[in-house]
Amino acid sequence: MSAGSTFDTKEQVRVATDIVDLVGNYLQLRRQGRNYVATCPWHDDRRPSLQINSERQTWKCWVCDVGGDVFSFLMRFEGIEFREALEMLADKAGIALRLPAGAGPAKPGSVDDKRTLYDSMNWAEHQYHDCLLNASDAAPARRYLKQRGISQRSIQRYGIGYSPNSWQWLVDRSRSTPFSQKVLQAVGLIGISANSGRPYDFFRGRVMFPIRDPQRRTVAFGGRVLPETADERLGKYVNTVETRLFSKSDQLYGLDVAKEVIGKKREVLVVEGYTDVIMADQCGVDNVVAVLGTALGTRHIRLLRRFADRITLVLDGDEAGQKRMNEILELFVAEEVDLRILTLPDGSDPCDFVKQRGAESLRELAADAVDALEHKIHLETSGIDLVRDTHRAHQALGRVLGTLARAPRLQATTDSNRRLKEQQMINRLAREFRVPEDNIRQRLAELRRATSQRSGRSTPVAAIASRPVPDDPLERELLEILLLQPEAAAVAVDAIPVDQLADGSLREVYAAISSLVAQREIPDFNRVLTHLEQPELKNLLVDIDQQAQQKSLLAADDPETRLNSLIISFRLTKEEEERHIQRARLEDDRASDDEKLDVLRELFERKRKRLGTHVPTDG
Repeated sequence: MSAGSTFDTKEQVRVATDIVDLVGNYLQLRRQGRNYVATCPWHDDRRPSLQINSERQTWKCWVCDVGGDVFSFLMRFEGIEFREALEMLADKAGIALRLPAGAGPAKPGSVDDKRTLYDSMNWAEHQYHDCLLNASDAAPARRYLKQRGISQRSIQRYGIGYSPNSWQWLVDRSRSTPFSQKVLQAVGLIGISANSGRPYDFFRGRVMFPIRDPQRRTVAFGGRVLPETADERLGKYVNTVETRLFSKSDQLYGLDVAKEVIGKKREVLVVEGYTDVIMADQCGVDNVVAVLGTALGTRHIRLLRRFADRITLVLDGDEAGQKRMNEILELFVAEEVDLRILTLPDGSDPCDFVKQRGAESLRELAADAVDALEHKIHLETSGIDLVRDTHRAHQALGRVLGTLARAPRLQATTDSNRRLKEQQMINRLAREFRVPEDNIRQRLAELRRATSQRSGRSTPVAAIASRPVPDDPLERELLEILLLQPEAAAVAVDAIPVDQLADGSLREVYAAISSLVAQREIPDFNRVLTHLEQPELKNLLVDIDQQAQQKSLLAADDPETRLNSLIISFRLTKEEEERHIQRARLEDDRASDDEKLDVLRELFERKRKRLGTHVPTDG
């Protein structure tokens, strides 16, 4: 699909989707003047602070500092990426997205039709759930759940079911449905016997826990064998095999139920088992999810970051729990996530702990959970005399710094909070290990270089050498003017190159404007908004646009005059930076006399052009 056709499709979908209708499907709207307001779902909003601008087709919550268009609202509310938001809105609007060359639409009812696959899983969930509630042979499953303390409300809320201990119970029930054996096999519900070639139920004699994606679609199941039918050859828990709908590295149990609460609190607790999630929720801790028989990985972290700013990993108090923490800590550091570690006392698991001590006890422990790197320091220094046992202390420091080195290198555009956090960590390590801060920084830099070389990563020299960059008011004003006067963008783009903008986010917005100019499009607000896909950039654009509208009412100069003034300011800034570079070259002791002479000639020539006079350059 060409860049042009991609943009055209996005614009077509955006125009066909009314922001008021979309947000109104999720939130209760109230008219306020020409626009609408709603209670923001992402913070404790007592008075409606989410504003919907029907004219601009945008939304904004100033408390949360989030906003954008129809795409970014759906992405944030549903926790999905841009492509899936585009597909969902296109489907609602009846717009067919272009397929790759040679690809045709999937035949309904086939294993290639994802809607059929989702429908088959939804059907299976209802079969298992109805069986648990009503079938006589599900009595042992009902007793088991009652013994575990799982309430009827939780059974309904999480769609818990039961698969009878029969080889073809689900196969037989499917015969009167549109779902073929190939479809049921494709989603992992049945298998085919290698000996007889006959189909059989994959889950037999198990309590069934539906696993749903953030859009509440059933994509897999977790089956727990009943104690009376347990077999050493079979696992206690079995998950659906990897399918087109399901990868255990992409899904978290309970996220479909908890995502709105997590999005409002911006904090999530991660546990290991289905019943841990269910019992925590049942007792009043409603921002808990679980991994699916695997350690947390990069894709889990990126999924959680759509909803939460702080992730608390709840570990069993046993030795295995500590080992699992060490295995994933470096992943969290590399992804720059605020990870907290909560180790439960007395080796208890979350399910038993919350049943015995209550929700408030778990919430208090979570509130006091230590930062992951602090936890790492505690583990590595436990039992070491940091003053006398210098060899072991040196080794422990190396292991801590090895973890810290996995974090991305600080660059010009690095967030100030992360700069401060790293500085605080270096200060703490210097105090703990009685080592000068400069030594800590030097060792960290060496480890980062070694890590980059091993992983094949490289850090551009320009990124390291660049000065720290604040949100430049000139750069922001440039974008404000172009949103007010998009017809003038061609003049601005011709005079101010994209790479002259130092702020990374503002530069990306300006690059979108430049790209539209190159395509001979007028980069008005809606076109730029459609061109951008990242929610944070859409939010920035809405913010700039609203400020531009407010300033235009107060500005003494017209936008064209202000733009001409800005172009001169950018040119002078660029010339000053170039002179600074040239002076640095002149002061460089490693430069030869000929190189310095070339620099002087270049400076002289620039001055001559600036003065508009002819100055002889010979002899």
